[in-house]
Amino acid sequence: MKRFNWCREIFKSFRHSREGGNLLGWIPAFAGMTKNEKVIPQHRRIILCADDYGQNEAISQAIIELLTKKSLTAVSCLVSSKYWPSHANSIKPYINQADIGLHFNLTYEKPYSLAQLLWRCYTKTISKEFIHGELNTQLDQFIAAMGKMPDFIDGHQHVHTFPVVRDVLLDVYKKRGLECYVRSTYNKNSLRRLSLKKWFIQYQLANAFKKQLIDNNIPHNSTFSGIYDFSILHYCDLFKNFLEETDEGGLIMCHPGLKNLSGEKDEIKNARVQEWTYFVSDAFQKNCEDQNISLIRFSNNKK
Repeated sequence: MKRFNWCREIFKSFRHSREGGNLLGWIPAFAGMTKNEKVIPQHRRIILCADDYGQNEAISQAIIELLTKKSLTAVSCLVSSKYWPSHANSIKPYINQADIGLHFNLTYEKPYSLAQLLWRCYTKTISKEFIHGELNTQLDQFIAAMGKMPDFIDGHQHVHTFPVVRDVLLDVYKKRGLECYVRSTYNKNSLRRLSLKKWFIQYQLANAFKKQLIDNNIPHNSTFSGIYDFSILHYCDLFKNFLEETDEGGLIMCHPGLKNLSGEKDEIKNARVQEWTYFVSDAFQKNCEDQNISLIRFSNNKK
């Protein structure tokens, strides 16, 4: 088993060097090594983004506490929530510390469920005017509260990658002269462990959207991770996988939250607490150190 782990570390270091354009960079680290020596993975800088800020008090409080600890480098805001106007004030002090972006929402407390929206987008029976109106309104809500354009745009339940929706997003991006980055949700490294439904969303939707981002010269993260089924398990072990499969300039999505005592419906509230518990633990910092990971804002990726 030790020999297998040693070989696996070599392969991971080679993959990250290859994808970073440095095919020979991995060789010195292993020259003269014995199989019992500790392997130091190649240094990578990645973005850690917490989604759903503003959805409820438990989520927003957890994210603010993690920002205070400098454990996050990006936050995605659900501005269509009734809590957004008041919660926006709490995140303003962090606009120079982390990327603060728009979590474009078409399903949470909206007319369509995720399945209904996906069906209407694929059959092109959804109104483009409806999507245009929602996106422009939510952009305006963000700007009104924060006094600035969002640092990035993504989608609640990844709706920004859906057919029709992604075309509207690109249209609004150009017409409003946006310069922010847009979340790519495609990561070839994670396909092997996804359910059939999530694999379909990754391959059919995320891959197509990433090609559009590239064709339109829109800045975006290199890889994406953080997807799982929100079942109660050892999130620490899961996050190690997220770190391993994330390349330089990649982004990991997370959904931390405190225990929700409000009684408001939240299908993943238990998973949120599990994530929160991990991110405030020493294990989180250790895992990042073991993987030679630095957490950065997207803008710092070019420096």
